[in-house]
Parts: sequence; C-alpha cells; structure tokens
Amino acid sequence: MRRKRTTDWPLLWSAVKDHAGSFFLLLSMGLIFASAGGGVFFLGFGEWGAMLFGGFFALIGLALFVYSFVSAHSSIGYYYGLALLRKYGMEVDGVLTRKEAECQLNQVFDHNNRLKGEYYSCHLLVEFDYQFNGRNHSGAYYLNKADLFDKLREGDRLPLKVLRLDPSVHKVRERRLSNMLRGREPEQPSQIPAGAEISQLA
Repeated sequence: MRRKRTTDWPLLWSAVKDHAGSFFLLLSMGLIFASAGGGVFFLGFGEWGAMLFGGFFALIGLALFVYSFVSAHSSIGYYYGLALLRKYGMEVDGVLTRKEAECQLNQVFDHNNRLKGEYYSCHLLVEFDYQFNGRNHSGAYYLNKADLFDKLREGDRLPLKVLRLDPSVHKVRERRLSNMLRGREPEQPSQIPAGAEISQLA
C-alpha cells in the first residue's frame, strides 16, 4: 500500500511505536553479531579458521542490520496505510476480475536430514476493478480467509475501502464480504491445498 501524500504524523508515529520493539531487537542482534564477528576476524587475522568464522558472523550481523530497516519500513508503511483507511477511507464497490492461490510447498527435516513433514503456505490474491471520483482504477489485495476465497467468482461485487485523497490505497472489507457470501457454496475443486496455512502480504 502506498501512503497518502500529506503525512498524518500522529498516525505515522503510532505505527512507528507499534513496531519499534521488533526493529530494535533485530537491530541489536545485527550489531552484536557484526561486532563479535568483526572482533574475531581482526583478532585472528592471518588464521583462516578465525577469519572465516568471524567473517561469517559479521555477514550475518550485517544482513540482520539491513533487514531491520527494510522490515520496519515495509511494516510501518503497511500499517500506516491501514490506519489512514480507518480514519479517512470511503466505502466503494469493485468487481472481481481474477483470483489466484499462490501456494508454496514447505518441507521440514530433522537433524539427520530426514523428511519429517511438509505443508503448504498460501497467499490468496484477488484482483479487481473499481471506480472512484469518476475514474477507473485497478487493485489487488491478499485475503485472510480461505472460505471467502473459495466462495468468490469472477464478476462478483467486492466491498472496498478506498483512501479519498489517494485511491491507490485500498483494502477489501472482509467482514462485509463474508456477510454478502453467507450461504454460498465454495467453488470446487478448491485452488487451496487441504490444510494449507494462509498468510497475508503487506
């Protein structure tokens, strides 16, 4: 979700505070790993074992350091967009143009590299068209609920919330959609593998 052009500082500060803990945790871990790895590398300079060990830990620390900023930026932007929608959003209807279950098979191995189990994780993508202020727009959203996804058909009406000053910021009103689809049978066969974990992307 892209943010509104005029920043609502209280909402942004609230989103920053909500994610400060995870940001500083990752940042601290990155600094600790990088410092420890760098120290071992320089103290053991000339010894290949120490240099490899120290360099490896330093790289892990650097990766965590960078990831803490990337993750914080993504999460804060996403939840700030949701907060803007709650405060300034307008309700409109869209039309479903496509749906797709983006699923990935994950395998779990034990310490002897033997397969312990496997499971699917899925992101439930819906794409739609909508009109706002006399203009045509297209959007996409990841649903949280498999039963809603299975009941949807192309051409269905989708209840949306759209940011009035930036209609590219939007979300599907899943509670309203659930009420609209109550009593409808799910599509068969489902695109979602049985027992799959459903997750939402920012």
